[in-house]
Amino acid sequence: MKVLPLLASGRYDAILTPRIVWPVKDVGEVWIKAIRNAGLAWLYEVDDDVFNPRIIDRQTRLFESEKAKGYEQLEWERQERIRLLSLCDGVTVTTQRLKTVVQGYNPDVPVYVVPNAIDVQWFRLLMRGIGRVPELEGKLTVGWAGGTREDVDLLDLGKAWTILAEKYPHVMFVSQGHQSKALAESVPEERQVRLPWLGLEEYPRALINVDIGCCTVAPMVFNTSKSCIKWYEYTLAGAACVVSPTVYGREVTDGVDAFVASGVDQLVDRISQLIESEDLRKGMARAARTKVVTEHSLNNNLFNWPEAWKDAIERFQEKRSRQLVLS
Repeated sequence: MKVLPLLASGRYDAILTPRIVWPVKDVGEVWIKAIRNAGLAWLYEVDDDVFNPRIIDRQTRLFESEKAKGYEQLEWERQERIRLLSLCDGVTVTTQRLKTVVQGYNPDVPVYVVPNAIDVQWFRLLMRGIGRVPELEGKLTVGWAGGTREDVDLLDLGKAWTILAEKYPHVMFVSQGHQSKALAESVPEERQVRLPWLGLEEYPRALINVDIGCCTVAPMVFNTSKSCIKWYEYTLAGAACVVSPTVYGREVTDGVDAFVASGVDQLVDRISQLIESEDLRKGMARAARTKVVTEHSLNNNLFNWPEAWKDAIERFQEKRSRQLVLS
């Protein structure tokens, strides 16, 4: 392994493995042994609840590549992720809820909450000079963007869009990334624009097409461990947002930097208010932008990662010193 000389060079104190599971146990054991032989701390990073048994059902429903693995392999991978929690020297997670989940499987491992943050400068640089797609120029838009997800996350939103489309014939609807049936069938074809999934260096530019961003997730166990990154993104793109209580309700201030809405009726009411008042949209977007830039920018939160790593490394080194003395 070319990495072995680097591990043994003395240049490093720890190895960080984001959300890792090896395809077979033997490969993982070789890697773990190499880390231990080099005297390095091993830090595990995770941003989703990939430990709960329900994750297998989610994987097989949403991803063909995961479904192809079969139940036995997926269950082995889940159990392996849990086993790795007992072997590593520290875990960084993105939310307090996820910390509780991890500690439920291994109460002895140090777990550090390092919330997601957004690179404001990079985001703004990508947005510079970008215009809307021709179909949406000069139009007021309501939109949703995101990756593959459960249909239940968007069922109420789709019903709300149907009502809003009839109520406000001048409004256009935008979906970007995952094309949910719940949204695609909610409004007439001529009233919606579907934008494709874009790579990391491109996807923020699609958000410029949205005036009112919809950040909705269902109150499911998996979702409770997620973070508010989509609200950050919409905000930096200039949109005012309507968000679900699940995930987003713990971070936004209802009626100030976003509207919190649950169920079809509330979604219709809150989105309607934003459609009908440009001043409200602008004021809410401005308040959200101030909050995101000051509280959730990468620049203002970079220290969280090295602080967590430093504490975990110091704990590891102290524990290792005690073990060497006892031996």
